[in-house]
Amino acid sequence: MEPGSILLFLHLLGGTAWLGASIFANLVVVPYVGRRPPGERPALVRSLILGPERLVIGSALLAGTTGLILGTSSGRIAGLDGLAAPFGALWVASIVVALAVFATGGLVTSRAAAFLERDAATGEGGALERGEAALQRLRAGFAVELAGIVSILGLMVALGRS
Repeated sequence: MEPGSILLFLHLLGGTAWLGASIFANLVVVPYVGRRPPGERPALVRSLILGPERLVIGSALLAGTTGLILGTSSGRIAGLDGLAAPFGALWVASIVVALAVFATGGLVTSRAAAFLERDAATGEGGALERGEAALQRLRAGFAVELAGIVSILGLMVALGRS
């Protein structure tokens, strides 16, 4: 097996795990957590969202790192001119979308999950209302992440055709 095949396998493995985790979070985990009473949410968020977070981040980083290597080692991006060609433009667009997804995960989704795990169930000083707002941010963050991952997948299909 040649090194490019191994990189491609790792890229697909990381991307598939990342996409699968996002779909599962959007369709199963977040709706389930949202239906539970606020007092049950911290433990659920800890085990179902924050528990697998490192694995999901690792999968995303594996997909991103191998994507960078595959893009630059393909020989289709030779200098800045290569970035203006269709392949290079699609590759850069996928990097930009991936960075936006990472930013959403770090700035919106993870923070909302951490709040739900830590503070939302106390019932003190409007914490329940803030918990509901955090749950809405969690839903929105995961939805944006999934849309971004699906966009990256579309860009990868386009890359394969360019």
